[in-house]
Amino acid sequence: MSSKDNAGTTPDAKLLELCRAVFQDVKTAVSSLKGTKDANEFMFVGADGTDTKRIDLVAEDAMIARFKEYAESAGQSIRIISEEYGETLLGKKSDAEASGVEASDAEASDIEFAVIVDPLDGTTNAIHDIPFYSLSIAFSKPDLTGIYFGYVRNLANGNEFYAEAGKGAYMDGVKIKSSAASSIRELTISAYGYRQNTDRTTKLCSRVQKVRVLGSVALELCYVAAGKIDAFIDVRRMLRLVDIVAGQLIVREAGGLVTDGSGSSLFLPDNHIKPVNLVASNGIVHQEILNLITFPEIECRGDWYYYKGSVKKIAIVSRCDSEPVQQMVRKIVDAFKERVEIYLSSSPAKYLNMEERGITVGQMKDAGVDFIISLGGDGTILRNMSKMNDPIPILGINMGTLGFLADVEPNDAISAIERALSGFMYDERPRLELSINGKFIGNAINEVVATSAYPAKMMTYEIFVNRRLLGEIRADGIVFATPTGSTAYAMSAGGPIVTPEVDSILIVPIAPFKLSSRPWLVPFDSEITVRSKLPKKDVVIVTDGKVVTKPDIETERPEDYMKVNENDVVTIKRARYPGRFVKFSDACFYDTVRKKLS
Repeated sequence: MSSKDNAGTTPDAKLLELCRAVFQDVKTAVSSLKGTKDANEFMFVGADGTDTKRIDLVAEDAMIARFKEYAESAGQSIRIISEEYGETLLGKKSDAEASGVEASDAEASDIEFAVIVDPLDGTTNAIHDIPFYSLSIAFSKPDLTGIYFGYVRNLANGNEFYAEAGKGAYMDGVKIKSSAASSIRELTISAYGYRQNTDRTTKLCSRVQKVRVLGSVALELCYVAAGKIDAFIDVRRMLRLVDIVAGQLIVREAGGLVTDGSGSSLFLPDNHIKPVNLVASNGIVHQEILNLITFPEIECRGDWYYYKGSVKKIAIVSRCDSEPVQQMVRKIVDAFKERVEIYLSSSPAKYLNMEERGITVGQMKDAGVDFIISLGGDGTILRNMSKMNDPIPILGINMGTLGFLADVEPNDAISAIERALSGFMYDERPRLELSINGKFIGNAINEVVATSAYPAKMMTYEIFVNRRLLGEIRADGIVFATPTGSTAYAMSAGGPIVTPEVDSILIVPIAPFKLSSRPWLVPFDSEITVRSKLPKKDVVIVTDGKVVTKPDIETERPEDYMKVNENDVVTIKRARYPGRFVKFSDACFYDTVRKKLS
């Protein structure tokens, strides 16, 4: 059963037979313990440095017994690498061990092959009888190089995955391939390390369609191979050889890609002891995943990304009450209409008699727009970004007053657009999601404000962070701001200026009654809930300067405001999709603040 015996086009039948025998033995051994209190009994600290529970030990013993029987009957020496016992030599060298020779002293030339085994991957699931725990076996050369066969099987439902190097991957006897998903936002992933390393996982997990944490690494890797999930990510730096060796071969043979967390190839023998990060995917989205979980390398720029692909469609949003803005719209259309398809948002299209180019902002993503040009100030950007669930990158031309979000001055507009057509960098900024009584209301890139519906009337607000009471604050209102919004209303209310790299939500009271009511910074992944404490007094909510109105009402007359009272719950948390801004300037956040506020 050495690697030289694996010729042909179908997986090695003898290896399959052996793996299936091990599976039956391990399944029988754990069947009476799964879901019981005894299963969780601590036995000792295993070779991998983690606790060995009783159910781990019985699985390990069953596996060792089967391989020992095989080695003795075949007259071979086998090197076993396992999670609980570490390294064990079975077969001919057992006699040497009986004479006092350690297994580690055996010459590689005396060993036919090595087996890397995790007889129970997903111990916690097995202890609680959650049907997602597995046996993982891989065969290699004696020195752990040349992994040539991998086998993973769900011990609860019997799903079987296997692969032999160069012969493809199989699930329950049927050849499998990894998924064809090509966009981050359509991915279903398994991601470990969210609590341990939020800096590396938050950006990814907030962008994908679904996140699953199933509790058995080997099986989850096989799910990537079978296209049931699109990627597996673990940034805990806790995975070792026994955890991943079989699964990673199955992923590769199914057409996927496996690297460490920085994109480098895995050197598995080195990982017998050394833990690693791991990314496994269908290969199509691999680099984009790495970009999202890799720490920023450009100082003072926040999270910048390169827009891949040729620009074929652009759109313009603008204010309609300024002659210079109208002239700029016409200038841009004339300059680029022969090179790209140009859309205008509905109002300027109608105002400028270009209705054939008209489209709503909400339709722009479906139309395939690559980036949006915003002509105006920050208000124009905020107003139009709020209309997009998953925002298209916006290139801001500053034709307003302050322009924190607009990166380009009018004199540079044409040259900046010219550069962007050849590819551009964009910055991602987190947004806030607002819901009232569990109903989604909208997103905000700057801030959500709760304030009295009646001018100059003080209210009492009860604020919870992750269901823990932060406090009751009596004030004219409360600003809940992103770092992007820290230079807006929050700053005027006395809050701190926060750099975009600080992943936090600001909670800033507006004219508080008590001197002790100070601003707070809480982690951006917090869920904040707000209640009004005063009966018969209404609160209105403002997102990025726009008062939240009743459903299907666009006007902002006081009678159209959505009123919130003591019976309502306002919830604020991280939005699924960030805001995106086309960037050209190398100026860092500190330079921008110094320039704009001087």
